[in-house]
Amino acid sequence: MEGVDVIIPLFNCASFIERAIISVQNQLKPVSKIIVINDGSTDTGPLIVSNMARNDKRIILLNGPNQGLSAARNKGIRASSEAFIAFLDADDAWEPEKIAKEFSVISNSPYSFVHTQARAIDTSDQLIDVSLYKSNPNISPSFDNIRLGIYPVVGSASSVLTRRKLLFEAGLFDENQHFGGEDWDMWARLAQFGPVCLIDEPLTRIRIVPSSLQRSMSGEDRARSRLHSRIMVASHWQNDMEFLLCHRKEARKDVWAVLRWLLLKPTALYQFYIFLRHHDEAAGRIIVTNIIDYISLIVRGMIQTVIGVIGSPGECKRLWNRFKTERNL
Repeated sequence: MEGVDVIIPLFNCASFIERAIISVQNQLKPVSKIIVINDGSTDTGPLIVSNMARNDKRIILLNGPNQGLSAARNKGIRASSEAFIAFLDADDAWEPEKIAKEFSVISNSPYSFVHTQARAIDTSDQLIDVSLYKSNPNISPSFDNIRLGIYPVVGSASSVLTRRKLLFEAGLFDENQHFGGEDWDMWARLAQFGPVCLIDEPLTRIRIVPSSLQRSMSGEDRARSRLHSRIMVASHWQNDMEFLLCHRKEARKDVWAVLRWLLLKPTALYQFYIFLRHHDEAAGRIIVTNIIDYISLIVRGMIQTVIGVIGSPGECKRLWNRFKTERNL
């Protein structure tokens, strides 16, 4: 009978790795292997895993230098052997029925991957917000919606179970992608091979760690990361003109998310324009067509923001507090 291997990248996550592995061990459907890839950790995380492996032969620890999240996942994929693979970040965890419910859905279906709803927990495993990772039920997990970023894969890697052969057919994780874009990129490429299914239950627990890279990034850096990820995902389909037109529409929203941090910096505004117009990827160059189009995008963004602020005093307060935080006022 086909089974499931679990892949857990590990980098300096000694505080949570034991809880992550225990959540795998507690699955109602036992998994075949728990492959932990030590990506150059300098804390006691690998030692914790080694000690756990003495009592559970399914745990395999692969040590190596720090090469990044995508490289670690790819190393785990290559070391796996079962027909299905589930990913789990070292600071996240699963509900006991997570794998059983996903496997029952995907094992006899054409789905390229399945994922679950998720909920956020803090460093003490306490629930933060049930709806923080809730997907929009009105948006379908179609190939187009995923590659356009309209449908975000809730829970991301920690919620996904997929077919090992499709990961290879998709080309594995892009080791040049960073800051979350590698996940989006992979789910889009996997969705080419078949429909995607959401199990509408919060079976994945995403840990919110205040010191994490994503949460410590500034608003501008997060916006730039989102735009970069969008362009890199779209670059796989640069010959699909219908898709590129939809991509351009969504990308302009992300461009404005960057621009609003640059409005008082004329030099930075111009440099960002040059960056877009001379981007290495056509999916980046088509976002703005010329300087007039660029200025028009800025003006429209400002008008829409003003309208939004006038219509919602709470939004005005939120934007002002965020501005003060970002500028250390």
